[in-house]
Amino acid sequence: MQSPTPLPAHPLEATYLADGLRLPTNGLDYTILAIYFAVVLGIGFAARRSVKTSLDFFLSGRSLPAWVTGLAFIAANLGATEILGMAATGAQYGVAVVHWYWIGAIPAMVFLGLVMMPFYYGSKVRSVPEYLLQRFDKPAHLLSSVLFAFAAILIAGVNLYALAIIVEALLGWPQWVAIVVAGFLVLAYITVGGLSSAIYNEVLQFFVILAALIPISVLGLKKVGGWDGLSDSLTKSHGDNFLSAWGGTGIGDPNPLGANWLTIILGLGFVLSFGYWTTNFAEVQRALSAKNLSAAQRTPL
Repeated sequence: MQSPTPLPAHPLEATYLADGLRLPTNGLDYTILAIYFAVVLGIGFAARRSVKTSLDFFLSGRSLPAWVTGLAFIAANLGATEILGMAATGAQYGVAVVHWYWIGAIPAMVFLGLVMMPFYYGSKVRSVPEYLLQRFDKPAHLLSSVLFAFAAILIAGVNLYALAIIVEALLGWPQWVAIVVAGFLVLAYITVGGLSSAIYNEVLQFFVILAALIPISVLGLKKVGGWDGLSDSLTKSHGDNFLSAWGGTGIGDPNPLGANWLTIILGLGFVLSFGYWTTNFAEVQRALSAKNLSAAQRTPL
C-alpha cells in the first residue's frame, strides 16, 4: 500500500493561501456575517430575561427539552477543530478516523445516559467538579477544576486559531482580528445569557453547519465523479484499506493510522472516550440543563 500524500501546512493552503490568494468577497458576504452576529447576540439578550439565579445562568433553570439539549450536546463537538480536523485527518488517514465518533464516542455516550446521568442529575450539581466535591472532598474538586480550566484554555486557543485560518482565507482578516472578534462575540452572549444563550446558539449553529456542509459534500462528490470516482481514485492512490474502517487493523499489520483493533477498542473506546464524554463539563452540562431526568438521559442517547 502506498503511503498517504502529505498534507499542506493547513487545509486551505493548497488551494488559496499557497498562492497568496483568497476567496473573493463582496458586500453580500459582510451583510450575511453582520446578520449572523446580530442573531447570535440577539439570542443572548433574549435569554437574559430568564436568568435570575445562578441555576438559571449555569443550567438554564433545568428547563430545556431533550431535543434542544441533544442538539446542543452534538453541536458542542462541531467546532472549527472538528470541521477542519476531521476533514484533514480523513484525507490523511482514511475512513478509519470514523472511530473517533464511533468506538470513541457512542459506547461512552450510552454509558453516560444510562449509568452516570442519574447520579449527576439526581445530585443537583451544576458541574462535574461540583459532583466530585459532594462525592469525595475539596482536593478532588480543586484538582478537577484546575485541570478542566487548563484544558479549556488550550482547547479554546486551538478552536480560535482554526477559526482564524478560515476567516483569513475567506475575508482576508488578520488572524488576530478574527480571534479577537470571535472571542468577544462568544464572551458577550455567554455573559449576557448564560448557558441558555450558549445552547440555543449551538442549536442554530448545528443547522448552519449542516446547511453549509451538505451542499459542499454533494458538489465535491459531483466534482470528482461521484462516489465511484472518489473511491476509485483513493483506492488507486492509497490502497484498499483507505476506505475501510477496520481494514489493515490486525495486530502487526501496517496501516496509516498506526493502530490495531485492540488499541482502538481499549485505548480509544475505553480510556479516552469515557474520560471525555462522561466527565467533560462542557458536554455533561448540556444534559444537566434538561427539564427532567428522562430528558437528561436522552440528551447523550
